[in-house]
Amino acid sequence: MAERRLEPRFVGKVAVVTGASRGIGRATALALGREGASVVAVGRDAAALESLAGELREMGGGVLPVVCDVSRKAEVDRLAEAAYREYPAVHLLVNNAAEYPVTPFLEMTEEQWDAVLDINLKGPFLVSQAFALRMVARGAGGKIVNVSSCAAVVARPGIAHYASSKAGLNQLTKVLAVELAPYGIAVNAVSPGLIGTERVKQLSVTTSAEHETKMSRIPMARMGSPKEMAAAIMFLLGEGSSYVTGSVLFADGGYSCGIPSYGGSEK
Repeated sequence: MAERRLEPRFVGKVAVVTGASRGIGRATALALGREGASVVAVGRDAAALESLAGELREMGGGVLPVVCDVSRKAEVDRLAEAAYREYPAVHLLVNNAAEYPVTPFLEMTEEQWDAVLDINLKGPFLVSQAFALRMVARGAGGKIVNVSSCAAVVARPGIAHYASSKAGLNQLTKVLAVELAPYGIAVNAVSPGLIGTERVKQLSVTTSAEHETKMSRIPMARMGSPKEMAAAIMFLLGEGSSYVTGSVLFADGGYSCGIPSYGGSEK
């Protein structure tokens, strides 16, 4: 049986995690389960969600897998209704679902633009609104963490849609923080850099030049791990961040800081 470490900060809490079937979302769902939370695991891959749910059940915690396209309001409404049928309240929300294709700007279609913005920006808007309305009605506050990207501040070829969605998500985070603070709801974002998810590792083989260029810009000289991103998210969900709202926490090994070296011997 998988080890479950119960800590007071998440025992009795219910957390919704979108994009939970793989990568950072999966790592976050498992981290929450290990520390006592019940998890509403949201994604579009039913089989992957059920696999995750099985691991969470082995820990002895509560889990509700929900197949949902976060870009569709009707599905998001059904998600919220399902969560509140299963649990009396939702305390924590992690908006992690995202698409991150690389498409040259001059070749990008309207459909490709819309597909990325719908998942990456419209999705967090719809999900945050659905659960914030219920948090406000309950009157006990809550925490929302959006998973952004350092692509919001570091431009590179082929990500006009992705970078725009994440820059928008950063500003959405700040506006929601301002509007929801009177209700005791904190809203923050984590901004990952190059993270060694299964998909990124696969892409590093097929897009080796892009991968090597990114690696050369990371002062810590390595990719991050999904577990490290989950730890950053957990900080923002926990009591240690009780006076933090409207912040974007960069967890990118220093990638967004600037030029790490000149490649020569100068000191």
